[in-house]
Amino acid sequence: MLLLIIFFAVFIGAFIQGATGLGLGLVITAILPFFLTVKETTLLVISLLIISGLTVTCKYYKHLVWKEILSFLVVVLVGRFVAFFILSAYGDMDFLKIWLGVVLLLIVIYQLLSAKKMDTIVELSPRRKNVSQIGLGFTAGLIGGVFGLGGPFIVLYFLLFYPQKKFSYIVSVQAVTTVASLFSISIHAVNGDFYPSFFTYFLIGLVAVILGTNLGLRLFEKVNATIVKRITIVLITVSAITIILFA
Repeated sequence: MLLLIIFFAVFIGAFIQGATGLGLGLVITAILPFFLTVKETTLLVISLLIISGLTVTCKYYKHLVWKEILSFLVVVLVGRFVAFFILSAYGDMDFLKIWLGVVLLLIVIYQLLSAKKMDTIVELSPRRKNVSQIGLGFTAGLIGGVFGLGGPFIVLYFLLFYPQKKFSYIVSVQAVTTVASLFSISIHAVNGDFYPSFFTYFLIGLVAVILGTNLGLRLFEKVNATIVKRITIVLITVSAITIILFA
């Protein structure tokens, strides 16, 4: 039963990720903490984000300009390094689930408040670019490394950076996510944070993420992203409240 739950949670999240550029981490962390610890959930999310990110990055690689994203990526990695110590120390404790629920709710509130602003995004000035790199980059690294939820902050930055370049936006989001996830997985592996049953979860999730991401990519240009995001927000809100109440 747990393997089926993992499969469907990952499949739904991967489909939304492929179709909209955001969703894998949010959906998985809204469901799996009821069955796994925050540490187990986060490590699974980060591992699968590598697969999802590579799939999208390879597909749209010609739209990726590394020199434009490198400075932001460095800041994200600094946040991931700090997150490593937090997750290693407290990842198996139930109180961290409460904080996960709070973070999920804050992300939902943020997305609701910023939805209208996303329609009127303009190019970043050099000063705003530097502030956004540091603020959004470190937050993305920290929240992504502790909860696997750095995606919204990476998405916001590249929506600001590429307001009129749809494919540059989505491939940059996935490239940064992939490199940051590889970094996190590497330092956790060195620290001995993986266990035998994790690899079973990963293999099940791997199948689900490949199927879901590719299906989402096929519908990338056709899917009504607004409807998909609204459904996702409802799911995340209900799960977040439940996690806080019963953690």
